[in-house]
Amino acid sequence: MTEPFILSFHSATLVFGLDWFPLIGARAERLGMRIAKRHRSTHCVLAGEGAGSVGLLALKSGRPQKKNLYSAAQNVAVLFATGTIVLLMELDGAGYWLVAIHEGAVVARTDRFYPSREAADDVLAELRLAYPQLLVLGTPHAPGIPTMAAIEAACSASTQLRRISGWRPFLPWPVQCFVLVLVLALLLPAAWRVLLPDRAEAGAHLRKDPTQAWRDAIAHSAQGRYVHGARGSRMLLETFYALPVNIRGWRLRQAECVPQAVQWQCQARYERQEPDASNRSFLEKIRPEWKVEFTSLDHASAIWRTASGGVPLAHQRLADSKANERHFFSALQGLRAGFADVQVGKTRPLPIPVPMDEQGRPIPRPAQLLAYSSRSVQLSGPLRSAGLLLPHMSFIAWNKAALTLRDINAPSARDSGLTLTLQGVLYENESPATS
Repeated sequence: MTEPFILSFHSATLVFGLDWFPLIGARAERLGMRIAKRHRSTHCVLAGEGAGSVGLLALKSGRPQKKNLYSAAQNVAVLFATGTIVLLMELDGAGYWLVAIHEGAVVARTDRFYPSREAADDVLAELRLAYPQLLVLGTPHAPGIPTMAAIEAACSASTQLRRISGWRPFLPWPVQCFVLVLVLALLLPAAWRVLLPDRAEAGAHLRKDPTQAWRDAIAHSAQGRYVHGARGSRMLLETFYALPVNIRGWRLRQAECVPQAVQWQCQARYERQEPDASNRSFLEKIRPEWKVEFTSLDHASAIWRTASGGVPLAHQRLADSKANERHFFSALQGLRAGFADVQVGKTRPLPIPVPMDEQGRPIPRPAQLLAYSSRSVQLSGPLRSAGLLLPHMSFIAWNKAALTLRDINAPSARDSGLTLTLQGVLYENESPATS
């Protein structure tokens, strides 16, 4: 196996240079684990039953890893889940990293480092022969190269390297049985004499620590939740700014984006306006990442995905409700003149699975242990006003963003032909005393 390259960041540790193998047919999970054990791997990664490939890692025994490890290549696959793309990126101290993704699966014999761009070009030439529709990120008519921060933000349970447990025996099975019986015969009486007086003490150690049990439960309540914040909100606005209003006689009517983990799933609807406008002329000017559907002779929909910049909620240091009422609300009050509608709901705690003790009874929640809560947030107004919100969006997660294009006679500070509507939640920290 190849030697991995590991980069540690503030919120995650990324591993580059895994060995990838394709998975064909059903039961990808079982097949992936079988391949991993056959190659004596210590870790593997695959994205559930529908995975198209499995990545293997063999860490040397002298390199223990206490932190969770995430596959950088699988993170890129999450960011570009459709089509065929190649990412070629220079990493200081490692060389040029090349990874290819086909329909959300890492391509075998990629996730490799090369000493120069010229050496990587030879591999690119081979990939183009195998995948004629391949797009190289950062080149004309292709999506841009994601930043390392965007790749890091894509870390999730589906990209985490799982440790492969198991002991590989060196002796035949009958010999193992004989050795086991011999060891038990020699050690069991002595072990029983040593452990018997300490059973009460051992039982005490088995009791759940209330504080840790509640911390685990609170962490569980944050699983699967992402915060877009100022960075993710800016990426969302840039997606709308980049939309063409007119395409060869077709006019934009509405666009909307909804989050899916660390991506936006977006759709733009266009209407045929000019007599000479045609499907052919529309297709000649679309973006390469768009998938187009013509719903009628006069209507077309463009569908695409883009990185959302979402960061796991558990990685955030949130403000509490009192701080938000003092600062965040004041900021919205100052910006309200630029929006038609601004609404913020009451704070509500996130549901927490109450931990149980050894007898199945609820464990009381320790005092002053911080938990998560949220408020609903809804804003509507001109697209041009949305940029004013960015400095105040640190703990916002958007559930839906919609852009509507309409004709109006008299634009104003609160009304415009391009109207943006945002729906989401503001996450907060709460303690039992204030929840």
